[in-house]
Amino acid sequence: MERNTMFKQGLLALVVAGSLSSQAFAETHPTADFKVATKTSEALQQLIPAQAKLEILESNAKWSEGPLVLKDNSVIWSDIVNNRVLQWSEKEGTTTWLYPAQFHNGHAMDNKGHILAASHGKRAIERQETDGSWRVLVDLYEDKKLNSPNDLIVDKEGEIWFTDPTFGILKKEEGYGGNPVAGGEFSYRYNPETQKIVRLNTPEVKTPNGIALSPDQKTLYIADSQLGHNPNDNSLRHHLVAYDIDNNKNLSNGRDLANITTGVPDGIAVDEKGNIWVTGGEYIHIFAPDGKEIGSIKLPTTVANIIFNQLPNGKNVAYITGSNTLYRLEVAVQGIK
Repeated sequence: MERNTMFKQGLLALVVAGSLSSQAFAETHPTADFKVATKTSEALQQLIPAQAKLEILESNAKWSEGPLVLKDNSVIWSDIVNNRVLQWSEKEGTTTWLYPAQFHNGHAMDNKGHILAASHGKRAIERQETDGSWRVLVDLYEDKKLNSPNDLIVDKEGEIWFTDPTFGILKKEEGYGGNPVAGGEFSYRYNPETQKIVRLNTPEVKTPNGIALSPDQKTLYIADSQLGHNPNDNSLRHHLVAYDIDNNKNLSNGRDLANITTGVPDGIAVDEKGNIWVTGGEYIHIFAPDGKEIGSIKLPTTVANIIFNQLPNGKNVAYITGSNTLYRLEVAVQGIK
């Protein structure tokens, strides 16, 4: 479907909110409007209020990825090309949280409250220890070095599921370079307690990127971003793929849940109702668990990833990273607890 045919009625307010400094967010800023692209606006308004505001919290990054909300309600995110992790809070605005950051991409929090990172630079999954140091948890599969871990999630048992495409070693601005030796682009599950790593059986996925679990953790979602290797070759895959997970965490029934036609699919977030939010180009597409498209929104820039949060005042929001920007969008749902 052509992008122009997707526009229906509806507006989101765009609130510009500060730059890379310690300015408090409470400062007054100009506003602008942009359209909502959706096929089913009523269903979409149950997720994003009709008068929702999209705030620009920061716009001086180079390539924004990997948002994570911390316990103090601040948010950190990767500025990959600048090899740093930034932090934004309502009180302090934007500060540098980590530099150099070993080209972090995705972030997650484990069940003990430790911050995890997918590191392009170390070609590893690493964990921040209580003394602030970083410890590599896994950087090998068998005797082969990983490519450049991209995104990760933690399940209820504490196992880490992560994707490992080659973007971070093939794109010189996103890591230290190197040669892929893993034999392909794969996804993995790693148990920090047993130190066992399992390569996931996902033959449908050629270039795994974003990764997420359903609320009951019986379905795995992966964004297949093969198109990212050559955006001019539309024969390359650009899909949201789903797998059933059995009691032993084996995967089956791999299927394309959606075809993302607005750009390279990237980050995935799942809300409390089980809806899947997927970025693609300048769009965020929202799908029901059965793959039915609920609607989509078009942002001013390319977007990469999403994380939900509930603010201290009870307002539900989604932090969105992409291009040079950290956005905050009012939403009507929470993320998975």
